[in-house]
Amino acid sequence: MVDARILHRLLLVCLLAGIGFSAFAAFEVLDPALQSSCSVSAFFSCGAVDKSGRTSIGPVPDWSIGLAGFVLMLAVDVPLLRSYDPRLLFGLLGLAALGLAIAGYLAYVELYLIHALCPICLGAYLSDLAVLLLALVLVRLRVTASAASS
Repeated sequence: MVDARILHRLLLVCLLAGIGFSAFAAFEVLDPALQSSCSVSAFFSCGAVDKSGRTSIGPVPDWSIGLAGFVLMLAVDVPLLRSYDPRLLFGLLGLAALGLAIAGYLAYVELYLIHALCPICLGAYLSDLAVLLLALVLVRLRVTASAASS
């Protein structure tokens, strides 16, 4: 069985990766020249997604949603790493699920409305998916450990 501490540290790495992807997406908006670094083809293109005019939910840019979400999950994860409080674990799980729902919507917009996929955004989506899966495994380990000690 995998040690929960190792899984938790991997979760932390995924959160930091998500922050990195979201921050890079923000820098791309500020400096459009960066978009060429992740525009591999007509389909895998940060530039095509950015120029579509569909990179926000209402007035909120997608990169800020990702950045805020990953920072919020990190703010829950740091005390969780120290205490393993189940409320924090379930809070992290809920935030990751909400993030994945938002990522699913944004991926839908990219794939079916824009017909292009931003590799940086994809990295953020996959980071959130990894956080969700790791949180689920940690919940399962906690439930299994609680059942074994009863």
